[in-house]
Amino acid sequence: MQTKSESIRLTLLGGVKEVGGNIVSLEDYNYDVKIFLDFGIKIQRYNNKYERGQYPSSIDEILSLDLLPNEEQIQIENLYTKEFKVVEQNKSLMTHGADQHIDTQHPSNLDGIFISHPHKDHYFGLSFVNRTIAIYTGVVTKRIIRAFCKSAKDSIANNFNGLNWQTFRTGDIIDIRGMKIVPFHIDHSVPGAYGFIIYTSAGPVVYTGDFRRHGPLSNMTEEFLNEIKTHSTILTKGETDKQQKDLISEGTKILICTALMFFNLAGLVATGMALTILTQVDVIKKIIGIFA
Repeated sequence: MQTKSESIRLTLLGGVKEVGGNIVSLEDYNYDVKIFLDFGIKIQRYNNKYERGQYPSSIDEILSLDLLPNEEQIQIENLYTKEFKVVEQNKSLMTHGADQHIDTQHPSNLDGIFISHPHKDHYFGLSFVNRTIAIYTGVVTKRIIRAFCKSAKDSIANNFNGLNWQTFRTGDIIDIRGMKIVPFHIDHSVPGAYGFIIYTSAGPVVYTGDFRRHGPLSNMTEEFLNEIKTHSTILTKGETDKQQKDLISEGTKILICTALMFFNLAGLVATGMALTILTQVDVIKKIIGIFA
């Protein structure tokens, strides 16, 4: 799915009518900038293909299953890492050490990947990315991804070592050759979630990531929504009439009320001593919400 103007082009490379694979390509021809917003693997297809404890053996295997975009089809040079080697005798992974910058890889024409939050459908493809590409993410998101890497079984799908991390916090402004990207904290079921306002040459583009307005940190989401209305952080006087260009927001289960889900789950918890709740560490805020 693609939208294009004279100066920018937006392409949805995944996450369209499916769960996972959230990758948005944004190109600004005037600023000569290419970025991705999130880089999630198509997690539903991935889980259907691989049983628990099973992992792909190569990047080519991932691409052949259409779990990530083909770099030639999307005209991105050297998108994927060339450093992974799986030794057939023992299947051990040969990689560089943690957070070492790999200079042997060829540079890419992708200027950066912006990760909104640490859910697999938004970041899990990073394991396969060229280590020279800048990965922009919140401080907490990086910590959670690194913690997952350390606790998970060693495989090419669970290796985030050597990535070119560039961390940010709310209030930072990232400038890539004149195109400014402003991250804003938002409330979500996992800590460290952000939305982005990208000031392209054609006008502001908003990427909400995943957000909610009813959680314990809903004031953060409201601050982001207010910024979308006013653009007070970046626009100077005389620019306030600049029109919104595009808004991108995931709509998975958008009509299901989480507050009602909490109410129903809390009722189930209250009725039985032997009730067991299974969850994942990356949705810990949902468990906190049940017992709050």
